[in-house]
Amino acid sequence: MAEQNLTAIKKKENLLKGNMFPLCAVALCLVTRLLFFGRYVDEWDSVNFAFGLSKGYDILHDQPHFPGYPVYMFFSWIGYKIIGSDIKALIFSGILFSSMAVFPLYELAKRMFSKNVSILAVILYIVNPQIWLQAEKPLSDAFGLFFVITAVLFSYLALERVAISKDIPEYLERNENNALTYLAFSGFLLGLGIGVRVTYLALAPVMLYVAFLLRNIFSVRRIVAWGGLGFAAGVSSWLVYLIIHFTPGKFFKKFLRHAEYHFYEDGNSIVTTDSFFERVHDIAYRFIAHCMGLWWQDAFLLRVVPTIIVVVSLVYFFKKVKWSEKIRFLSVVFLFYGLWVLFIQDAIRQIMVLVPFLAMVISAGLLYFYTYYLKNKRYGRISFYLMTGVFILSHAVDSVRIVSINRDIKPPSVSQIDYIKENYKKENTKFYCLNDWRLFQYYAPEWCDRKNTHVYFVSHMNGVKNDLKRLKKKPENVLISSKLFGRHKYADRLKELAVFERDVYGVADYNLLALYRFESKAKIKEPVERRDHSNRQGIVEEQEGMPLVKFDETR
Repeated sequence: MAEQNLTAIKKKENLLKGNMFPLCAVALCLVTRLLFFGRYVDEWDSVNFAFGLSKGYDILHDQPHFPGYPVYMFFSWIGYKIIGSDIKALIFSGILFSSMAVFPLYELAKRMFSKNVSILAVILYIVNPQIWLQAEKPLSDAFGLFFVITAVLFSYLALERVAISKDIPEYLERNENNALTYLAFSGFLLGLGIGVRVTYLALAPVMLYVAFLLRNIFSVRRIVAWGGLGFAAGVSSWLVYLIIHFTPGKFFKKFLRHAEYHFYEDGNSIVTTDSFFERVHDIAYRFIAHCMGLWWQDAFLLRVVPTIIVVVSLVYFFKKVKWSEKIRFLSVVFLFYGLWVLFIQDAIRQIMVLVPFLAMVISAGLLYFYTYYLKNKRYGRISFYLMTGVFILSHAVDSVRIVSINRDIKPPSVSQIDYIKENYKKENTKFYCLNDWRLFQYYAPEWCDRKNTHVYFVSHMNGVKNDLKRLKKKPENVLISSKLFGRHKYADRLKELAVFERDVYGVADYNLLALYRFESKAKIKEPVERRDHSNRQGIVEEQEGMPLVKFDETR
């Protein structure tokens, strides 16, 4: 009995010792995020999330918008009940789960490459500028990384069981259900992940690829039963509630409207893109500069250092890596998610999903560079440690700079609202804007009513003209947001009042906004040169100007 207890204690000690680094890395990630806790709701999605907590969960009124992000909202709701603040609860959920994602990332990198690669990959994940920034915002993207990485890990574990079984026949008899169990867990986590962001549906082919390889060992019926039921259980855990709670008719009507608007009318899919080459350029910029924290013409000069190191690591990775099942597996991840980004959703937050997996590739490349080039040189080890340290430190400095801006400096959208509140009275003012209308409901609800008397959601100056024509009593102050399209047609009637700007790498939405007053022709003495910032936002100008969502004053 004593020997059994001693053996159990030793196993626990070995388990703790083996997991000491990832546990410390999770703690480090959590602490660094808490030190730079965000303070602002600064764009459309984050307002919808906040209202989903403070005003009640209702996807029919965009609280939040469809499909409601139920998994993210559930955990944030728990935090809201404890903390009492919508923005703090939303951010803390992202911080907590993005920190927990360190553990599956470590395990995945260790199994695919080596322990040294996993350590470096985790460090790069922690200091990555975009992953850190998104964790400090009231959005679901950092939160979702845990489900993405863990789902991919379990898919790889299923694949790994197959490889072991082929090498050791008797292993299959002892653990015949292990691969199917891992496949089921992968499906369940992926299903839950889709309840965080529908974007993660792009990773379903990874699971299908593993299932295809399992067909040589298990029957198709068993594969479908285990993997399909796991995925169905994950999706059903949130989808059934939505359909029942909001009724099937209303749910599917909202789904069709959201899909039509998001992917065909004004989303960021290939359908709404004027130029395919411009889209590719934008994706490259968002991936290289924003997601990877590398150099671009408008970026921090210090980024030249990590850019050079990343190029070297990628060269050595593709030069020395051997084409194997694990590399094919990783290629499937990049291929299918990359296609989703290319054709369906190309926003920075969606592209960011690839960063943890690329961190593994970069880390493996750096180790190849050391093994095949630096190791046998006189100062090879010192050079490697110096290079890696500079790489990590430069990323960390840049990340701290960005998250400090996010924490300490008001976003342009919030500064604009404060300016209007301080300088104008709502009784004689009407502000025409795009998605700032939703922010007004959060920061200045007294300005919002059912008739859109003081704040009016419109996208084009034509909408402004149409609304002013129908008003019997014209407002004394007509304010125009720089987000509105068609302003160049009225350049001689737009007087610039203020410009609000923040570092482009620290803003989720618009980094530069200008506020104008729309005056009668009699008040303009001479034309004023205008600075049109609409092209910087990458949004199509041909859009009509009626409110897209009505304000529900009962909520």
